Amino acid sequence: MGRSRRWRRLTTRDLGRQDGKAAVGRLARQPATAAPITGHLHTRLECARHALKFGKVHPVTDQTQLQSTVDSDVEDPEQSFQDEASEVVDSESETVETNPIRAEDSLRYFGADFDVDGLVKRLENGTFLIPTFDPLIADDIADFEGFQRGLVWKKKQMDRFIESILLGYPVPGIFLVELTDRRYLVLDGQQRMTTLHAFKNGQYRSTQGLSKFSLRYVGDEFKGHTYENLDPKSKRVFDNTFIQATIIVPKGAEGKRGVYSLFERINSGGTNLKPQQIRVALYAGATVNFVRKLNRDSNWREIFGPHNRDLKDHELILRAIALLPVARGNKVFRPPMARYLNDFLEVHQGQLPPDSAGISERFARATLLLNESRGRDALRIRGTQVNAAHTDAVLVGLMTALANDTDLSGNAVGDALSRLIKDPDYQSAIAESTSHSDQVSLRIKLATQAFQGNSVAD
Repeated sequence: MGRSRRWRRLTTRDLGRQDGKAAVGRLARQPATAAPITGHLHTRLECARHALKFGKVHPVTDQTQLQSTVDSDVEDPEQSFQDEASEVVDSESETVETNPIRAEDSLRYFGADFDVDGLVKRLENGTFLIPTFDPLIADDIADFEGFQRGLVWKKKQMDRFIESILLGYPVPGIFLVELTDRRYLVLDGQQRMTTLHAFKNGQYRSTQGLSKFSLRYVGDEFKGHTYENLDPKSKRVFDNTFIQATIIVPKGAEGKRGVYSLFERINSGGTNLKPQQIRVALYAGATVNFVRKLNRDSNWREIFGPHNRDLKDHELILRAIALLPVARGNKVFRPPMARYLNDFLEVHQGQLPPDSAGISERFARATLLLNESRGRDALRIRGTQVNAAHTDAVLVGLMTALANDTDLSGNAVGDALSRLIKDPDYQSAIAESTSHSDQVSLRIKLATQAFQGNSVAD
């Protein structure tokens, strides 16, 4: 593939289809000195991002200056694999629970030390489990299907971590959750565990697939080394290094709520788990898999954008499913949203939601109509960010209208969206106190009325 075509492909992947094409177009219209289209790949991607954000190319005209800026904090793309996350604006994610559970009421915990060799063996025999977040592909390194690639360290982070062990430095501990079958879920320390396993087995995942794990971003003593060609002393240092684990044991009816609260609060690895990632790990089962399947719907992918590494796309689908009974008047929403979703998954962890076949059919129909009517703009009020409150209301309202046998076309959905987003009460419900019970109920009610052809003022 030519460099120009590869740049356009990566730009549209990095920024999204429509935004990427717009950025490419702006760059193509600029003088060559202002837009180094033929230069370094990351230089061109940086220019594309700037063109999208500001409507013009990067102000730096000296390619050497710009390339040195980009190269200082962007790695060789062959050496790391991290997907960009789609932007989602969600004021509810900042909501603080007013009555948090106390650890003593929901957890017990104790410490244990494991050497690196033992940690890797426990990963391989299934005693320690790294959560499966979004199994789009199999991960051949860790042998855990579909490890979320957005959570994997860059190669430089991997190398520095391994070098720290070889130099004898202490490393941060890990947190494990004890399951009922005495296996242990890794909910903090995933990057460290995956890196240890990858180095000892000699391979890690890069943009080129599986790559040889030789140390690159380290001092001269270990540069170029793999685990296999370390000298015997260094191998012993690596294998026998002890890492402290805090083992969490949920207790009672509130155990999972306590675990969720704990992992919302810790960030020892520098890349803390987000709410939906914690849910997927704690409540793995039928409903989580159902949401995962809906998340692959082609029209949903068109209107939402690229897969979100924080799983906000999963969370918005879960919100829609969990809020459908509110639209039907069968349930009252009680904030905060995070606890509402956790409670829903607690109930439906081992079974599909009621009318799952109908939900799946109406979700597919709703995303098709939204894509036909407005495409990516269907979930965005302004700019490039998906509005979470607007998204849950639109999905719930449209799916409820379809369940009531409302005859809808793409044009009718587009007209309903136009009326809806112009309504002052709806604007307030998706922008202010969006987790408040009254605001959630109001935006769902107004969206349902709009899609059923009624005036939102009724």
